[in-house]
Amino acid sequence: MASVYQRIAFLLLLGCTLAVPAKAQKEVLYYQYQFNPMAINPAYAGNRETMHLTAMFRRKMFNLAQGQGFRGGGASPVTQSLAIDGAVADAKIGLGLQALNDRMSTFSTTGIYASAAYWMNLPNDASLSVGATGGVSFLPVGDLLTVVNKAFPSVGFGVYYQSDTFFGGVSMPEFIAKEYQLAGRTLFKSARPLFVQLGTKLEPVEDLLLYPSVLVTQAQGRPLGTDFNAKAWYREKVGVGLSYRRNSLGFTPLSYLQISGEYQLTNPIRLGITYNTQTPEAPVNTFQRGVVELLFRYTPNLEGFTF
Repeated sequence: MASVYQRIAFLLLLGCTLAVPAKAQKEVLYYQYQFNPMAINPAYAGNRETMHLTAMFRRKMFNLAQGQGFRGGGASPVTQSLAIDGAVADAKIGLGLQALNDRMSTFSTTGIYASAAYWMNLPNDASLSVGATGGVSFLPVGDLLTVVNKAFPSVGFGVYYQSDTFFGGVSMPEFIAKEYQLAGRTLFKSARPLFVQLGTKLEPVEDLLLYPSVLVTQAQGRPLGTDFNAKAWYREKVGVGLSYRRNSLGFTPLSYLQISGEYQLTNPIRLGITYNTQTPEAPVNTFQRGVVELLFRYTPNLEGFTF
C-alpha cells in the first residue's frame, strides 16, 4: 500500500515540477547563512581567522505514508552540509571550502565550492574584504526512464565589511546563469540571487550580546525577499535566535519562521538545533512542512567569542 502512495506522490511532484521551473541548486546552503555566512558571501572566508568547521544535518519532521519516503526506506531524506574556513598570510587571505549533499530538494544536489577572500584593515579596528567562490554542482536530470548527473559550474563574488559594532555585505554567490530543458520545458533554472546584509552588535547589559540583522534578497523573476533576524547570547555560552523570512528562495517564494538554539559545550565545540516552520526547497504540498537542523561546530584554536 505504501508503494502505491509513493507512486501517486511522485506523479504529483513530477506534475508540479513540469508546471513550474524548479529553482534549486545551492539554496539549501543559503538557508544556513545564520550559522555559515560564507554560504551567501565568499568574502566572509577567514573572518574569524582561526580555522572553523561547521557541519549541519537537515531533516524533515514528517514523511509520507507513516515514515516511508519517496525513495523507499523508513527514514526521511537528510541533507548534509560542511563548511571549513580560516585565514593565512597574517590573516590577510581567507580560504574556505563548502560541500553539500542535498536529498530534500526537487532536484537533489551534490556540490563542492571553494572560496577565497582578501582582507584589508581600516581605521577604528574595522576591516573590509573582497571574495570570490567557484565550484561545481551535480544534479540528476533526465526523463522518467533515464537520469544522469549533470555538472553545472558555479562562480560568485562578494564584499564584506565589519567593525566592533557593525557588519554588512553585498554578494552574488551564483553569478552564472544556468538552465536545463527537457522536451521544450524548463525543468531547472538557477536563481542567481543578489544578497544585501546589514547587522549590528549590541550589549545592553553585562553578559548579554544581541545581534539583530536584516538580509534583503533579489533574484530574477522572484519577489523581493526580506529576512529579519535576532540572535542573543548569554555569557557567550547559550544562544537563541529567531528569524522571519519573507519570500524566501526555494521551489516557490515562501515565508516562514526559523527558531534556533546553540550551546558552547566546550571551548572548541558548539552544538545547536534549528527548526524551520516550512520546507522552502520543496513544493508546498508534498505532505511535509517543518524542517529540523542539527549544528556541530569545531574550532580547535578558538581565540575569543564568535557568534
